[in-house]
Amino acid sequence: MTNKKQLTLVLSMFTVMHFVLAMTAGVFNGILDQIALSMDVSIAESGMLNTMYAYGGAIGVPITLILFRNIERTRLLKSMLIVTIMMSIALVYLPNFGLLLFARLIMGISANSYGVLAIGEVVALAPKEKQGRAMAFLIMGSSFALVAGIPLTRFLADIFDWRGIFWLLSGIMFLALLCFHLFLPQNTKEPSKLQLKNELLLLKEKQTFTVISCMFIMFIGYGAFYTYLTPYLLLLFPSIEQQMVYILVFLGISSFIGNLLGGFVADRIGYAKALLLGSLIQIVLTILIFFTQGYFLINIALALLWLMNAWFIGLQLNTGITQATQNKSNVMISLNSSANQFGGAVGASLAAIVIANSGIQNIILITILASIVITLIQLYGRK
Repeated sequence: MTNKKQLTLVLSMFTVMHFVLAMTAGVFNGILDQIALSMDVSIAESGMLNTMYAYGGAIGVPITLILFRNIERTRLLKSMLIVTIMMSIALVYLPNFGLLLFARLIMGISANSYGVLAIGEVVALAPKEKQGRAMAFLIMGSSFALVAGIPLTRFLADIFDWRGIFWLLSGIMFLALLCFHLFLPQNTKEPSKLQLKNELLLLKEKQTFTVISCMFIMFIGYGAFYTYLTPYLLLLFPSIEQQMVYILVFLGISSFIGNLLGGFVADRIGYAKALLLGSLIQIVLTILIFFTQGYFLINIALALLWLMNAWFIGLQLNTGITQATQNKSNVMISLNSSANQFGGAVGASLAAIVIANSGIQNIILITILASIVITLIQLYGRK
């Protein structure tokens, strides 16, 4: 196999693995009732399976990458993938719910650590002028999970039982591990490592601080609106309930298009300009969403454009952290990933408060404010 074919195969497998990661993170969303029934717990308790995964990703990843920072990146990536496979298989056999929660916590750490390392590896493999498109190709797996993968879990769970889904995901992860072992060389354009102290000092640099702070605040706004987008639309437009499944598919397609578009624009004008452009568009779209809540087609169309633009911005933030740190700091990439997770959790919590006090139609105000703040941060950082 030629080097070009090997590179294509490896990058394709990274994309497939991003699909699998999105599935492992959200596979329980569509089958919480079945999990609750099989484990003899309430639906609220079964929701903790996703919460523990999120905590593992948000808190455990930076700690893990700091502790194992001296291990060569490709070896560590494979190790995290092996742990994720083991935890996926463990979910099938663990006898009680408490152990299941623990396995999800460890899976959240290992799977998200793999994800951070995969970002650095893909950027290292790609030429500098094509890093944006390489990132878009990588993240395409996640957007495809939104379009087809996660909705498909409900259908598969009826055929295989929910445990069968994890057998399927484990099989795909094992094939990825085999591919990486055969075709992913160690130290592929890997830059010299920084000392931990120097890595942490990167936070003081404007570009790094701008990207991480924008990631956190951006996903406060994203988490606030996207988490409750389905009930938001159903409350405003009750007549669309029968068509909601099609709207969800279009939302997934919007994320897919926004991600691909973000990669091409990042390579053409640079992530910083693309990020500022996306932020300005986000302000306009969110304000329009707020003022068109009485108009069915317009509001839904704007929501689709908003999600497309949100994924456009997300691509810039993921590309930006690698370029701002010259792909030398796994710790900064992991902090950027944690900012994503924490931001989404904070946004969902703030939205819950707004819903309880003033109604679900006002959650978009959080997103408007977040869009304005990330724009101001960038304008200040460009001075």
